Amino acid sequence: MSTATIVDLEMEVRIAAPVDKVWQALTDDIGAWWPNEFYTGGDSETRTYTLEARPGGRMFEQWKNGGGTLWGTVVSLDPGKMLQVLGSSFPNWGGPTFGFGTWTLESAGDDTVLRFSESTMGRVSDQTKESKAKGWDFLFEKAMKSHLEGRPIPAWED
Repeated sequence: MSTATIVDLEMEVRIAAPVDKVWQALTDDIGAWWPNEFYTGGDSETRTYTLEARPGGRMFEQWKNGGGTLWGTVVSLDPGKMLQVLGSSFPNWGGPTFGFGTWTLESAGDDTVLRFSESTMGRVSDQTKESKAKGWDFLFEKAMKSHLEGRPIPAWED
């Protein structure tokens, strides 16, 4: 028998780009910086990553052969300011869990402060906690920030 837990994660990233550019990268252009190592399958030449920025929209990857993965569903958004996504994971991905992610953007002069928080509820091992923290840090502090600031996205080191 497993016991459900709740794990909270919070992070903040300062990005040298205006809010509208960061919002566009987070929503319309998410596939431009989403690292290959963060897809669950498909051929790297024929898969896409999409976030439909509307209530009920999907955050998902799609493969040319018709397969793919639904990462989450947009529950709430205030364009340019806030996005909330509800996601889940199956036991083969370390779950079962539900994750409640919130991104907020705030102007800081010419920069943007991206705040991300996630509450994960379910079967969450210590390994899963560490993996989530490392993964989110890489996605936003390294991949997205590098993309927006015009630097190459570094390689993921697992």
